[in-house]
Amino acid sequence: MNNRNYRNNPEGLRHIRTLIDEQKTVMMASKLDTIPFSICPMTLQQMDEKGDLWFFVAKDSGLFHDIQKDNRVQIIYSDEQQHTYISIFGNATHIIANQKRDELWNPNLLNWFEGKNDPNLALISVNMESAFYWDNKNAKLVSLFKIGKGGSVKEESGEGVKGFVNL
Repeated sequence: MNNRNYRNNPEGLRHIRTLIDEQKTVMMASKLDTIPFSICPMTLQQMDEKGDLWFFVAKDSGLFHDIQKDNRVQIIYSDEQQHTYISIFGNATHIIANQKRDELWNPNLLNWFEGKNDPNLALISVNMESAFYWDNKNAKLVSLFKIGKGGSVKEESGEGVKGFVNL
């Protein structure tokens, strides 16, 4: 088994960032402890410098209320053209931040909201805890990132590679 040590090295997060390089519609699952869990399409607006994922959400939506009760979410990202697939587990937080709202706002959101000052508009920030990803090189699982206590990330792959990243 090959070992990689990424302590104090953001390489793992950088790699995820290279796979998530644009706004993209993803599927976000909530109520993860129920069968069936709840799932809805969401547009990923941004992955910020810390690695948090940002989304707009309606305050009167089921997802918004689900996160109030249990903030664990699973995000399924698929890019058919690049043959990139990611499953991200994390914790979602409702955010009220006018500056962030203004930064991320785009006219496409008018399909769901009356404007960036819509009282029903809110932001969700998802802090990633772990992610599986498949890339286009081998069309198979290449890594598992798992953030543990102290911000370490354990990486394992279908090829027997494991290591750590301290974020």
